[in-house]
Amino acid sequence: MLIGLTLAASPSAGSAAPVCEAGKGYVAADTAQQLQAAFLLKLRGAGIDTVIRYYDWVEETLPGKTLTRRELDLIAKADMSVAVIFQHHNDCLCTFTTKGRGTRDARRALELAKSFSQPAGSAIYFGIDGVDAQFLSLLSVAEVPSGEPQARKFVHKYVRRYIQEAAKEMQSSGYKIGAYGSGLVCSYLLDQKLVDYCWLSNATGWPGYQVFEASKRWVLKQHPTTRKADCFGVEVDLNSGNAATADFGQWKPKP
Repeated sequence: MLIGLTLAASPSAGSAAPVCEAGKGYVAADTAQQLQAAFLLKLRGAGIDTVIRYYDWVEETLPGKTLTRRELDLIAKADMSVAVIFQHHNDCLCTFTTKGRGTRDARRALELAKSFSQPAGSAIYFGIDGVDAQFLSLLSVAEVPSGEPQARKFVHKYVRRYIQEAAKEMQSSGYKIGAYGSGLVCSYLLDQKLVDYCWLSNATGWPGYQVFEASKRWVLKQHPTTRKADCFGVEVDLNSGNAATADFGQWKPKP
């Protein structure tokens, strides 16, 4: 799961239907767990056509986090789409302060994309999991003035470099670039024309959430994590799509 999320409240007897039932407007579900056919059928039953899975290094941050060929075959059989996000300790300040890390992560993402025959024109997202909020927390602990202008300085110096490195590595690949993160990160990267898509995290306390959410510039907006007992037997994050476009870089694997 992506970090910074809270669990959805479990519906009590006689309350409204669980959020995962059909007709709620969700277009995608993201999970760090390996997919099974029964789970995909449940997603389809809820009107969800896309599952979002991870690209990661061989030394995964969670066991089974990385998308597999077996899963793509199941997705194809279910006539569903997949979207992918690269994440390897992208919740650590060290990832973004290490020069060259964006290049290395993009190379690994491209290696996986090519092995799965990911089509040109689809997207690879990169996780930027609350490092701007962490930076502000460090400033606060150090009793240094802390606020969105300071977080923006961190994004400008370090997140910008990471994405620029990744973009340079991917420039001839034919893939679009997406980012997952806070409203501040999303607005900055879109304003600087460094990414094609932005996926807004459900971590509403991260900088810039309310303003960016209201701007409708996101292509995906994440919602609280479902509980195993509530929905699909697997914890997932449900995501709304933007009514202005059905395209967020997803793709259909070939059978």
